[in-house]
Amino acid sequence: MCRASIRGGTVTLNRWSPVLYRAGPAPLAMARLQASLADLHRLDEDELLVVPVPGSPWGLAVDATLAAWATRVGYRRLWLPGHVATLDELPELSTVAVDCPTCGARWEDEAVGFWEMVREDGWFPGFCRACGGSLPEWTEESAVDEGQKVVQFERYVG
Repeated sequence: MCRASIRGGTVTLNRWSPVLYRAGPAPLAMARLQASLADLHRLDEDELLVVPVPGSPWGLAVDATLAAWATRVGYRRLWLPGHVATLDELPELSTVAVDCPTCGARWEDEAVGFWEMVREDGWFPGFCRACGGSLPEWTEESAVDEGQKVVQFERYVG
């Protein structure tokens, strides 16, 4: 299980913890939320249950953002609030990239092995290999800015 933050068409996943807000009296920070929050539960290898955090803003745009992301990482069915979405066929492998919001490193990959890892895990690599910071979920990129250093992400083997 993980906590998803959906804001401005971007999905960011973080490891779930029992100290995360779930229900009950809302802390002041919840009144100032600028993102939709949900707990994601992997039901099996291709189904995902989405449970919005109480008091978190939710709407069709959030459903659409999650459905696009879930399709990209290999889910076939998405259990959303109020309905179940059967997702499109897996898209063709493409180049995806992410910029680390902490250190600015840009990660990009399109290798078959990378996509096998993503679809097995059910999400993109969630940390920056340069600084260790959390990464948003990767998105399709058509081109990289000229002069910007791109690093291919390789699975860490410890």
